[in-house]
Amino acid sequence: MHFITELSTGGAQMALFRLLQRINRGQFSPLVACLYNGDGAVAEKIRDLDIPVIDLGMKTKLQWGAFWRLYKLLRRTRPTILHNWLFHANLPGRLVGRCAGVPTIICSERTMAMESEWRYRLNRWTIGLVDHVVAVSANVRDFSIAHIGLPAEKVTIIYNGLPGPTQSVPSRQQVRQKLNLPEDACVIGAVSRLDPVKGIDVLLQAMVSLEDVLLVVVGDGPERDYLQKVANDLNVTMRVHWMGYQANVNAILPAFDIFVQPSLHEGLPNTVLEAMAARLPVVATAVGGTPELVDHGKTGLLVPSQDVAALSGAIVSLKNNPKWGLQMGQAGFDRIQQHFTVEKMVHNYETLYHQLVSQKSGVHA
Repeated sequence: MHFITELSTGGAQMALFRLLQRINRGQFSPLVACLYNGDGAVAEKIRDLDIPVIDLGMKTKLQWGAFWRLYKLLRRTRPTILHNWLFHANLPGRLVGRCAGVPTIICSERTMAMESEWRYRLNRWTIGLVDHVVAVSANVRDFSIAHIGLPAEKVTIIYNGLPGPTQSVPSRQQVRQKLNLPEDACVIGAVSRLDPVKGIDVLLQAMVSLEDVLLVVVGDGPERDYLQKVANDLNVTMRVHWMGYQANVNAILPAFDIFVQPSLHEGLPNTVLEAMAARLPVVATAVGGTPELVDHGKTGLLVPSQDVAALSGAIVSLKNNPKWGLQMGQAGFDRIQQHFTVEKMVHNYETLYHQLVSQKSGVHA
């Protein structure tokens, strides 16, 4: 059973979907449970795979009935493995999972420096209930060991992976016409949840000095109204296109000349993976696992977080040297195909599942 906080669109949710899409169904029989948003976009994708999705109906925080429903579900289905995704599933998953007698419990660490110290203490105090932890990057693994205090022998890195190209990609001209963007403009793009940790306000500040650049922001979230006000106060509104949530981001990426990720914190950003797979040069903040994706000077440029001048300077460098940007984009695509494929991700998860079950049973799973 995979247990996740909720199933709207997000990096962890898409990683789960891609895993379920390709896992060996002859060896594994998956089931998914979530605390809420069981009718979200990713939930529907999972159901289309003929995999059950159970919404535990948590409508408000500390609604204990959802945990009781999780306990009853675990007792009824008797999974061999309970794989928990995201903090709000990690903690109840390990507690309820042990009470329900689940033999093997896996938890995940997907972010760093984004949780409160209280959460880190809860994580550390209950880690004895967990058989293994999957970290989404080396940086997250190191942080989990050094700062949270998780035992090193329990933590394994499994990078997110992307599927290879399966269909023809629309041309830059076609996408720009569809989005009503000038064909000859320099267009930078950001794909992000509109949340303070994503640093979109820093990117808007950088736009002040990028007078002949257009910005396309794909995504939605709690900061949308605030960020639109920031853009208006900075007098950059006319050069910023807010696209909101888009189900098929890959159909929009070809419109961009440069992809920008200005986050304050990250685990391993799927949006950067997708931009590199689309052959875009990347300007990103050197936070979390991003430097494990972006090879500075080869597949993109890394800058300090919250540094407006460095961010705008990196964008200008690529804007003024489009040939360099094309070379970076191709190098990024090659890097994804070599190191961050969905096949490699699925293989690593399957191997981990077999190893953990084998350790519990004393025989090969």
